[in-house]
Amino acid sequence: MNNRFAKYKVSTLVALGSLLLTSSAFAATHLITLTNSKGDVVYEQKKYEDSVIPDNTKEKQLRSLKAYGLGQDLLQPDQAAAIYMAGEDNTEGELHIVRGSGFQFTDAASLRNELKGSGVHTFDKLQNKYHFVGSSLIYNPDELTDQEKAALTDQLAQEARDSNQEYAMKMLDVSKEDWSMIATYQGEGQTILVQPMRTDDKVITHLADEPSSEKMTVDGVEMLYSAYDSGNHGVRFIYNIPNSDFHINYYIEATKGVAKDDLLAIAKAYLQ
Repeated sequence: MNNRFAKYKVSTLVALGSLLLTSSAFAATHLITLTNSKGDVVYEQKKYEDSVIPDNTKEKQLRSLKAYGLGQDLLQPDQAAAIYMAGEDNTEGELHIVRGSGFQFTDAASLRNELKGSGVHTFDKLQNKYHFVGSSLIYNPDELTDQEKAALTDQLAQEARDSNQEYAMKMLDVSKEDWSMIATYQGEGQTILVQPMRTDDKVITHLADEPSSEKMTVDGVEMLYSAYDSGNHGVRFIYNIPNSDFHINYYIEATKGVAKDDLLAIAKAYLQ
């Protein structure tokens, strides 16, 4: 099963799949949100608009893909960098924040040790029948302010022109406080993806089609349940890390053979 969400900015996700209409707790044009324990909105679900990626020309898309490829080729799993990609003949380009390929884990114990003290749960099995298969973990760089990003763009654009190359790169500091992960569990012919993000920022998901999703409360926690035209279904919720400004934004998606009650029971286990 492919990951439905691709990271666009530090705090913005673009959903490439479309949602099947479910019980409409909200109108299709209504903004759906989840809050943390302080009442702050830390998750928003919106309809995708072209303005999310302004002036996204084919040339810019190609440069973005090249920047991503450079990140995969030049960076270690725990590294991140700012890469300025120049336009043709060194015309104006864009700054891209890229990461290494991330850490790969094949056993839950190693992943659990890596994330010890982070507030996230890492289970060997879910519901005693879905076994841990593997995981990919990516640490995020410290977020740049608009002023820092503008200054870095100017600096790297000049370096790209001076070197007569199509790009210039600068390494960024990476925080082990801020990360995202995908863990895969399988059993009984079914697959479950657990996708936690540890962040102190708000996450915005832009969906290709206007959704109508069911918002519910489970053990006092707001959860957003969605069913997809593929038959898969998912649930999103916020876990508040005690004595921390960070929280964990969980999204768990299961193939259609996993019952809704089982999916919600799995979600509840991550709240303990």
